[in-house]
Amino acid sequence: MSGMHMNAEELLHLDQHSRQRALALESFIVEAPAGAGKTELLTQRFLRLLTTVQSPEEIMAITFTKKAAAEMRARIIDSLVMADSGKLPEAPHKQQTFQLGQAALAHAARLDWQLLDNPSRLRVYTIDSLSASLTMQMPLLSRFGSQPAISDDATVHYRLAAERTLALVDDDIYGGIARLALGYVENDVQKLTHLLVDMLGRRDQWLEFANRQDTQQLAEQALTHLVSADIHAAADAFPPRLQAVLMPIARYAAANLACDIPQALLLDWDNVLPATVSALPVWLAVCDLLLTDKGTLRKSVNVRNGFPATPESKPFKEQFAEVVATLQQTPGAEAALHRLRRLPHKHDAESWQMVAALAGLLNIAVAQLWLVFQQAGEVDFVEVSQRALMAIDSGDGAAPRELAMKLDYRISHLLVDEFQDTSPTQVRLLQHLTQEWVPGDGRTLFAVGDPMQSIYRFRKANVGLFLEVAAEGIGSLQLERLQLCRNNRSCPAVVEWINSTFRHVFPPRDSVVQGAIHYRDFVATRADSAGAGVMVHPLVAGTDDTTENMRICEAARIVEIIRHTWADKPGASIAVLVRARSHLETLVAEIRRHHADLRFQAVEIEQLAGRQSVQDLLALTHALLHRADRVNWLAILRAPWCGLRLADMHVLAGHERHRTVWSLLNDVRISQAMSEDGRQRCQHMVHVLAEALSQQGRMPLGRWLESTWIMLGGAQTLWQAGDIVDVEAYFRLVERLDQQGSFSLERLVQEMDKLFAEPDTQADGQLQFMTIHKSKGLQFDTVILPGLERKPANGATPLLLWEEVAIETPAGSSTELVAAPFIPKGSAAKDEPNPYSYLKLLEKERTDNEGARVLYVAATRAERSLHLLGSVKPNSKGDLKPASTTFLELLWPAIGGQFLQSADEPSRPVSCGQALLADFVPQLIRTAEADIPLLYIDSRHDSISSGEKRGDTPVLSRQASIEASIGTLAHKYVEMIAAQPDFNGWLQRLPGLKPAMMHWLRMQGHFGEVAETAAGQVVKLLELTLQSDDGRWVLAARPQAAAELAMGHMGDNGLKRLVVDRCFIENGERWIIDYKSTRLPEKADAAEIRKAASSFAAQLEGYAALFATEGLPVRKAIYFMTLGKLSELL
Repeated sequence: MSGMHMNAEELLHLDQHSRQRALALESFIVEAPAGAGKTELLTQRFLRLLTTVQSPEEIMAITFTKKAAAEMRARIIDSLVMADSGKLPEAPHKQQTFQLGQAALAHAARLDWQLLDNPSRLRVYTIDSLSASLTMQMPLLSRFGSQPAISDDATVHYRLAAERTLALVDDDIYGGIARLALGYVENDVQKLTHLLVDMLGRRDQWLEFANRQDTQQLAEQALTHLVSADIHAAADAFPPRLQAVLMPIARYAAANLACDIPQALLLDWDNVLPATVSALPVWLAVCDLLLTDKGTLRKSVNVRNGFPATPESKPFKEQFAEVVATLQQTPGAEAALHRLRRLPHKHDAESWQMVAALAGLLNIAVAQLWLVFQQAGEVDFVEVSQRALMAIDSGDGAAPRELAMKLDYRISHLLVDEFQDTSPTQVRLLQHLTQEWVPGDGRTLFAVGDPMQSIYRFRKANVGLFLEVAAEGIGSLQLERLQLCRNNRSCPAVVEWINSTFRHVFPPRDSVVQGAIHYRDFVATRADSAGAGVMVHPLVAGTDDTTENMRICEAARIVEIIRHTWADKPGASIAVLVRARSHLETLVAEIRRHHADLRFQAVEIEQLAGRQSVQDLLALTHALLHRADRVNWLAILRAPWCGLRLADMHVLAGHERHRTVWSLLNDVRISQAMSEDGRQRCQHMVHVLAEALSQQGRMPLGRWLESTWIMLGGAQTLWQAGDIVDVEAYFRLVERLDQQGSFSLERLVQEMDKLFAEPDTQADGQLQFMTIHKSKGLQFDTVILPGLERKPANGATPLLLWEEVAIETPAGSSTELVAAPFIPKGSAAKDEPNPYSYLKLLEKERTDNEGARVLYVAATRAERSLHLLGSVKPNSKGDLKPASTTFLELLWPAIGGQFLQSADEPSRPVSCGQALLADFVPQLIRTAEADIPLLYIDSRHDSISSGEKRGDTPVLSRQASIEASIGTLAHKYVEMIAAQPDFNGWLQRLPGLKPAMMHWLRMQGHFGEVAETAAGQVVKLLELTLQSDDGRWVLAARPQAAAELAMGHMGDNGLKRLVVDRCFIENGERWIIDYKSTRLPEKADAAEIRKAASSFAAQLEGYAALFATEGLPVRKAIYFMTLGKLSELL
């Protein structure tokens, strides 16, 4: 079904008809384009079905993500609540939902379901949770026994199973298979391990075929069937009538050529060519006659093609030209004929030997994987889905009946969302769930999706399954095909551009084998908006422009678009969508360096390993675990907690390269050659790291690293709440790997690649950066799509490719596997058409077709405006041509003209890009002074202060009261604020520092709510200080100001160490101020505050004596942090 040739009125009529039919008690498959209101239709269908069943559990809705399942459940419940309110909504589609909801509630009331009080009776599953539920409820049939945990990422298990498999190379029984497979990959263990890991993750696609005995014969039949589809396509493009015209011409040409070339087969061509593999040699001879070596139809022929320059040849040449002209006017004819040259004949003996070896090796790997799963006590989703299939397909017909008994109800109605993203295993699950259903028995299947938005091939999704089910049904169940044609999201200007453009971007026809979907038009239903439409921003590079220059220029243009959009429509939602996360790197850097006011949320965009705080931690981990890792040891000296300058770095490590950095740090001679600043910073590092190295192995790895990092001052270098979350994620990862017994530096780096930095929690969400895949299902007022010229990442060349093919056998229809191993260099089959190259061609075509759909998904996120940015550079001839496999190539027919118009006006001078590049030089960031954090001062640093001040015990004794801990922590942060008196900046940072405060409090023995409450009190004390006039006056920057100034005093009992909280000179007077977190009544008057301050007079007199030799008038005061008040002692 297609609305490609319909006008708007016809499309709307088709849409209305489809929506009405979708509520009938029959089985349907619905195509719902972007913005069509698919979720609303599913909700209405669910409500309609509720009026027909005896129990709500008879209806089961299935989708693919937890988020989508939660949204569907919430939409159904909200619709029931809306219906229960009795208030009719204004929107027409909501009115229908309202009426269906009221009917459902009335039916539920008659049967006493109490749905609103028991919404858990509504069955909305993800496909994975459904499989898990089936195995849990049928443990014997699934052969699981007790339900294991399910791993979200089982790569570590796959790798261990692969390593154990290859470790059998010397085994008497299995070693031969392993050696044969290794020999095929030139004994590259790493390559074969990677293959096994990849294959184990997709074992649901090949496992049943790997165990068959008659694999070769059936696979050859499957290969024949697969290539026959291409021969049929060529036959359709080159019909019998045209063949008949070409036959005498071909015989004439063949007679004029040597008899030992393939074209000699045309000498006897006098019948229409059958669309069979046996006729392929003659088809190929016809291709040689009609096509050039590059696959284009010949514009002329000569003696080399069998047409000598004689009068006799002239009529044949003219007739040949007529045939070529007809083929040129036949869409797809040229490609269909050229494709025949890529078709393989059959597997060669060497390939089959390798396939057999790999099949045996894979069976061993699967057995090893099950042992790994048992030892780990967890499995992957593939195992769960396979066991679910096993549970409901026992082979004797009993499973469906047992399923109904176990579930305490029969499934009467299935609804499947996002059906375009199903995999073969998931379709088989649906087949088994519906295998006893027959037309007219009242049970229905309702599948809905948009094949134009099928973009998850990397998750094993196969859009061809949507086409197959639409055409053939599932099992014996036939589905009526419906099509929605409305777009309720985008403005007409955007929709019209999408329709006119993507008709030519998408393939001309659907193809199950090639994963091709032709374009389906839709109609905008919302009113147009001022400024709506699609804007193209061509960036044409100058002769000397580099790629990096153009990317920086593109980032600057994006910033202009954002600012212009918000100036035109304040608060508009904006999304910058990219094909790959790395495409945002330049833009993020540009905004952070020059446009910090643009707060954005980047969801799963920035890898955790890309954050500076985590990079420093990773370097620290490497350095501590590997003393000879010179690069990482130097890195931790440049980290903010040390911040050693380059001159001191050179003194330290510029000459003696044969020694470890740790050895150099402990060399007194080298230390004395450094600057005073560098020497102090290195002494701080040595002090902390010596203690850390002495504790190595005495505590869990994660705790050891975290304690070392805190002692170095790492926590003080975190400026944003997201930084704290990032470092906590790092420590959790280290802890997890350590507990699993699988920690290694290599594994740590591998796992880091899977983690992402926390998005900016202070951003309001109006500006978002994400990949196109992540944006699916979302919508934004404005969408910016940069990097149109960027190529997708090249996938690795797999060692094995396979394809499922349905064939007919004497026993009936079956699905078989065509598998082909990589053809190594030097093989005789390398340059000939072979199964591997053909399957690789299919993969490329499917990838290219999916690329067009990815672009469509990006464009259809826009409600009001879509901005397209791409750069192109003239080639050596001065021509502008987009690179292949890029979005720009797909859009070139629609937007290429605008690039050509800009060709004479480069986007900006080259110097602009060079200047911007200069701004990208990172600056050294470091703490103001090197000092072990107060949090870890030991008992040698005693204080004489009374009350909350430090006494004869360690500063942060674990036995200290919570009040003392609050005071100490507040003092330390006030000290840091005084060192960097950016009061507004600190006010913004404080809420995000609460987790770090809680962590420190836990280390002092305060846990749970006590630590959380205490941290909150510290934040309040600091906020009050920063917001009060007295607090800001006390902490303001001044000459000769000091915070936490330690001084020695000779008393009656010997030398004592005193710590003055705050002192400075103001107007020729020495001020001495002590902080108190003592609780006073919030409404204490001046007299009460003076009385409280006077109790500390003796303490401050002792401090004043320290400055007696200074000769300045001394003024003493107490700052009460709980009040934000300063009280001078008179």
